[in-house]
This record gives sequence, C-alpha cells and structure tokens, in this order.
Amino acid sequence: MTLRRLLLLPLLLLSAPAWAQTVQPISLELHTTSDDIEVTFAGLDVRVLRSTVESTNGASQVNNKPLHVKKQPWDTTPVTLLADLLVTPTDVPLAVKVARGCPGETRLILRAAGKIALDQSWPVQDVRPKGTFARKGKKLDPPKPAEPAKMEERGPKEMSVPLRADKLLTAPPLPRQAFEPMVLAYHYMWYGRPDGPGKRWEHWNPARADHDATHTPQLGWYDSADPKIIRQQIAWAQEAGIDGFIASWWNSDWDRRILAEMLKQADAKHFAVSLYLEVAANPAELHKQLVEVETLAKGHPSFLRVGGKPVVFLYGRVLYALGPEGLREGVRNTNVFTIGDALEPKTFALLDGAASYMALDVPDQQGEQLVNLQRTARLHDKLLVASVAPGYDDTHIRSPGRVNQRLDGFFYESMWSAAKLADWVVITTWNEWHEGSDIEPSAEYGKTYLELTRKFADRWRK
Repeated sequence: MTLRRLLLLPLLLLSAPAWAQTVQPISLELHTTSDDIEVTFAGLDVRVLRSTVESTNGASQVNNKPLHVKKQPWDTTPVTLLADLLVTPTDVPLAVKVARGCPGETRLILRAAGKIALDQSWPVQDVRPKGTFARKGKKLDPPKPAEPAKMEERGPKEMSVPLRADKLLTAPPLPRQAFEPMVLAYHYMWYGRPDGPGKRWEHWNPARADHDATHTPQLGWYDSADPKIIRQQIAWAQEAGIDGFIASWWNSDWDRRILAEMLKQADAKHFAVSLYLEVAANPAELHKQLVEVETLAKGHPSFLRVGGKPVVFLYGRVLYALGPEGLREGVRNTNVFTIGDALEPKTFALLDGAASYMALDVPDQQGEQLVNLQRTARLHDKLLVASVAPGYDDTHIRSPGRVNQRLDGFFYESMWSAAKLADWVVITTWNEWHEGSDIEPSAEYGKTYLELTRKFADRWRK
C-alpha cells in the first residue's frame, strides 16, 4: 500500500458526511405490467427486510431474487412489488436501476422518512412485427397481438435514475447493538522444540539460521506449550492494552493441550481467550467443533463470550469451503457467537459478526476492504471487527513472497486510524513469525510494537 493511500483512507473516513456512515430504512413500491422486471441500486448497499408481490389474478411470481418479478412471456397482468429495505451508501454516485422485459408500463416509488424521494414512470414499450411479412409481392398485415411469439420489443429495457442523498438518506439512523470495546490479537500456538513439552521441532525450521522466521523472537525459538512462555505472552499482551488472544485452532490434540494451559493461566489473569477455526471440511465437522467449543469454554471465565455465548472466529477458508448452505447447516443448533472472516453480504444473516484476517495478499485493497466490511456489518447489525497489522513479510517462506514495510510504525498507525468505526479491533498478529506480522517482542524491534499498540489502543477506545 502506498504512502498516499495510507494517508487518504483515514481522511476519507473523517471527512465523510454523517449519513455516509449510517444505516437508514427506505421503502420501495413498484407497479408494473411488464413480464420480467428487476430493481437494483448503485451507490447503496441494500438489505431486504421484506419483499412481497401482489397480483390481480395470481399469475405473477417472485423470482429467487427479492427485488425481481418474473411472469410468463408477454403476461401483462398488473403486479405490485412492495419492499422494506435498509440501505447504507457506498462511495459511488447514487442511482436506482430498473431492467424490464416487455411490453408493460412501470412506475417506481421510493420513500424515506415517510416522504417520497423518487416517483418515476416508464411508458409501455413499443412492439413491432418480427421478420418480413410479404408473399408474392403483396404486403401482408402484421400479426395481431394475439400472436405474441411473432412480436419483439424495442425501446429502453434498462433505465437508470440518479438519486439525491439529501432526499433518500433523511431518516434517522437506526440504533445498533452495543458491544463492549475489545482489542484482541491472533495468536499462533503451533510452535514446538525437542527440549520443550512438544518434544520435537514444530513450525520452526532448525535447518536454517532464521528458522523460517522473518524476525527473531525475544523468547527464542520457543515451545507454545511451555507454561512460562504462555505466562509471559499474556503479561506482555496486557501490558500492551490487549484484552485477549484468538488462538489458531486446527482441531488437534496438540491444540487442546496448549489451550488447556492457556485457559488456566488466562483465568488467573482475567485475560480473554477465543478460537480461530482454521479448517472444517464439511458442515458436520464444523458443527462438531462448535459443540466442542461449548464444552471447552465451560468453567473458564476467561473464554471470551458475548451474551453468554463463547466466541469463535471462522477463517475464510472454512466459509468458502462450506458455502452459505453448508455454513447454515454447520451452525444450526449450536450456542456459540460466530464471527466470520471476510464475509460476503449474503452470509451475514447466518453469523453474529464480521471480521477480516487482513492477510495483506493484495495490499492496495486492504483499506477499501475494511471500509466495505464496516458498511456491510452495520447494514446487517452485526458485530464489526476491524483488523490492523504492523506490516507483512513472508519472503522467508515464499518466493517471491510479498512485503508491506512497517515504515517505522506508520503502516500500523494508519490501520488503527481506519479502525475507528469498529466495535472490536483484532491485531494481525501476535506471533505469526513466518509472515512477519508479529508484534510480540523480537530481537529486531524489542517492545516497540507493544508500546505502539498501547498508544493506538488507548486512542481507539476514547
């Protein structure tokens, strides 16, 4: 991400009009005799709360899209589509778009705060004979309307009408759920060494001087199961203003062993612990893991909870592998608070919150991704988790790899500035040493990034 883009994002957030950061209700009323019609919006993220169709003879039907009505070809039965929407603006000009079949007329009404924001009509489309109608030099009359198969439409099929923000976005913003502010950090408990509890090298590569790590841990090439290491990591995290760890979870016995020790020490220090589910091949496996989380959390006040439910983060790989239907099946009949990584809007109804790991694989898009995530989470009234990272460098394990320079902490500060609108902040990462996103004390930086985290976290909480 360039320096210019880092500077621009916080300024855009601070200078945007108030309505640009809120969610507001509007209603839609569509009257049409067209046989196929769909309404979409530009410059607005839209959540459809209700969508109904009224027809004079029941001939119409709603398509699988909530703002789409499709009838039999050339059916001119009058139809009314009514919808209640929640909208929040994006950064492109506002417009409503109508795509229709033939041959009917259409009227669209949008209301905001009880007042009409748009009332637009389109006349019946022209129709004309299809093909040439002549026999032996004698001109024939065109087919009658009773022969629709031989007719074709002409005229506009797609119409776009600009919308005025000062008319459409006038309703009071909707109240949101209140979440206690939290600062968390992704934590990797996958490291082991032969003289530690792991009894072998895990994730460190002793064949190389750098052990495949971008930076050198101040604690050395440690074992994640070592109680002294866990105790020190929690102490450092609390020193930096971090409320808890989100532990990378691969559903292994090694994970369970380390988690048991981490929860024991976290309970004593009033430090929160959550899990980051990295793998789930199918809905049944996801469901099994979520049910196990309920069991693991019992008796541990340190396990992070919202509304009494233990909190679990789901990695994007899990969401993409399962898809919306698999996800729906996996979370069904579970009592956990699920937060999804880099969600598509259609999955928000299935989960309780939205987050992004912010792996920095497309650096120039991270700022925009964060803004879009904020907007979508607010639209669906979900917990919003903003990710921040000190930098990134995976060139020690990948070729050619990717680098985001730390810029003496400026990269990190810019991410925190963009996170101002979030309910929670999650730091990517505490100790992903292979990708150089670590803030845990190192030989190269000492406690610099703990001190910066404390500073930025205190500023974010105000």
